[in-house]
Amino acid sequence: SIKIKTGLLKKESPELRDIYKPLGRCVAVIDRQVDGIYGKQIEDYFKAHNISLVKLVYGAMEKDKDISSVEKILIDFKRAGVARCEPVLIVGGGVITDLGGFASALYHRNTPYVMLCTSIVSGIDAGPSPRTCADGYGYKNIYGAYHPPVVTLTDRAFFKTLHEGWVRHGIAEIIKMAVVKDMSLFELLEKAGPKLIRTKFGTENPEDSEYGS
Repeated sequence: SIKIKTGLLKKESPELRDIYKPLGRCVAVIDRQVDGIYGKQIEDYFKAHNISLVKLVYGAMEKDKDISSVEKILIDFKRAGVARCEPVLIVGGGVITDLGGFASALYHRNTPYVMLCTSIVSGIDAGPSPRTCADGYGYKNIYGAYHPPVVTLTDRAFFKTLHEGWVRHGIAEIIKMAVVKDMSLFELLEKAGPKLIRTKFGTENPEDSEYGS
């Protein structure tokens, strides 16, 4: 399922709590850059709900999208004792989604995972998609598996810390979808696209009734 929420890391938010409280812990695969910005908030959230947090942090730039990164995640899953039916939490953008999702597909052959999207691309494309993959030996996406998350969570508040270029990248992905399938969406992007980029999907002007939260 796909859920679009606001304030997922606020202590009163139930989404992650309801998934991980019965388990008593959360093993989280986190983009290193995301951890630098939101790591403390993530820790505070789980601590507030008395849920043990095991953070596995990795580089998640395009150069890191290699099969060797997947192997590192698999080794860390084993060291953390991830159980067959224990849903891993993956936090970040498109690259960590691909790497963590692929590692989950391989570990115990079908380990479930929850996707917490922090970029536009992961929220609309990589996060909800069943496609997981990694590069290798100079070939893009040569390894992969179809393994969708059990739930995809998107919080627009994360977009505030994206560089403008990454916001444009996300808009480009939406344009691709609109061109293929939805003329009305394309027309909306023609009208609102520049403002969505300038305001980072309304996260930098919450007082705006049209684009704010």
